[in-house]
Amino acid sequence: MRGAYTTLELAPTTGADGVIPVSSTGLGEHPADLVVDGRPLLRLLDEVGEGHGVDTVSPLASDLPPVLRADHVERLLGRGPGSADGRRVIYSCPDCDDPGCGAVTAFVAHDGEDVVWRDFAWQTGPTADLAGEGYPGVGPYRFHGAAYRSVLLRLLESSACRSVA
Repeated sequence: MRGAYTTLELAPTTGADGVIPVSSTGLGEHPADLVVDGRPLLRLLDEVGEGHGVDTVSPLASDLPPVLRADHVERLLGRGPGSADGRRVIYSCPDCDDPGCGAVTAFVAHDGEDVVWRDFAWQTGPTADLAGEGYPGVGPYRFHGAAYRSVLLRLLESSACRSVA
């Protein structure tokens, strides 16, 4: 039996003060955040991580907003090479995208038309340490494939998704 479906949406990233930047074009030039079941994913990860010694917001968003990079979004869509273990980057360092700076990753699997994200972790090396740097209780998230692709394609087409030079 398949689990319940999760909604996936985009919203402008909120600052540390919780204020959403104003933009006349929706996402516009402001960085975007992924919203799962009505909650910004980065904030959810930070809340869970605080109780388990895993810090997400300060490395990724203390003075710079989280970054959803075009090449990572492409991989979330199943395009391009992924890691051998099925993990994909969700958020990366907003400054350099160096894996050594750390990234929030998740195991991404396709189940028929559906896409499932599970086993979220803060990852700074070639493998994720779920026991030491995982986010217990976050996920799994099962998305309807068509809705998932629609949201991520909309992100790719917006100026909110950063390309790496």
